[in-house]
Amino acid sequence: MLRSLVRTAVALPQRTWAATAVARPLTTTTSRFMSSMSEHGANTEAASHEEANHYETLSGFQLKPTSPSYFTTQPVYNDLLVELDTLYRQHRPTSKLIKDAGSVRPNWFGREGMTAAVGVQSLKSSQYRLVVSKLNQLAALTPRSPRVEQLLARFTKSEDQMGQKAKPRFVDQYGRALATGRRKEASASVYVVEGEGQMLVNGLDAASYFNKAQDREALLKPFQATSLVGKFNVWARVQGGGTTGQAEAISLGIAKALLTHDPELKSTLRQAGCVTRDPRAVERKKPGQYKARKKFQWVKR
Repeated sequence: MLRSLVRTAVALPQRTWAATAVARPLTTTTSRFMSSMSEHGANTEAASHEEANHYETLSGFQLKPTSPSYFTTQPVYNDLLVELDTLYRQHRPTSKLIKDAGSVRPNWFGREGMTAAVGVQSLKSSQYRLVVSKLNQLAALTPRSPRVEQLLARFTKSEDQMGQKAKPRFVDQYGRALATGRRKEASASVYVVEGEGQMLVNGLDAASYFNKAQDREALLKPFQATSLVGKFNVWARVQGGGTTGQAEAISLGIAKALLTHDPELKSTLRQAGCVTRDPRAVERKKPGQYKARKKFQWVKR
């Protein structure tokens, strides 16, 4: 009994001190909380006032883009395609297609001129062909509205540009005839001079540069058609495309250079199909299809 009374007397001051120690921080924390709340209210009021002024002036806000193409890599090019498609859909129901559209088709700019007319830094060959195909669709409609005529005139060569004639070919003082040839994405500059039948392509022998036999045969086609095999040397610089396109581009350049040496060979080369450029190109792959024409397998059940 006595021991319990002693324990109670000893523990009472400790409990009183603990309660005082706990109550004191609570009072201090409450005061700090109230002061921080008042400061936060003042800062919030100032921030809301600044935000109201910010909304009034609209400074720091980005305006909504006028076209969804803004978020693409080439907005100007994509906007042009959308405009061409929109005009065609608008005028197709009220217009008729010209049967012989090739006879009235405008003379469009080349890729460099089309790049400047579109307003972009560069156009790929596939992009250029796509723009020209859509322009041909609009040009095949009749009658055409003033808006369509204005758009077509933007990409059409002027009379001065159409009046420019090709530069005359000639044999230089070294007996060389220079000509250019193109096929698909390949472009070749060819020098032809009388010699022993040697042929260099980009500094290499033609037999080592072209591994396929059909490519080597394409190089000899103009000489075989005119029975001039082994009588001329050829030096060619070619770039772009694959081996087949490069070989046929060089073949076209050789044929043009032979015409510079002897214009009377034109009929022979034309009958052999060596003078006319082959305009065919690989058809592009379509979205949702395996290739250009081939489609994915479809099973109903």
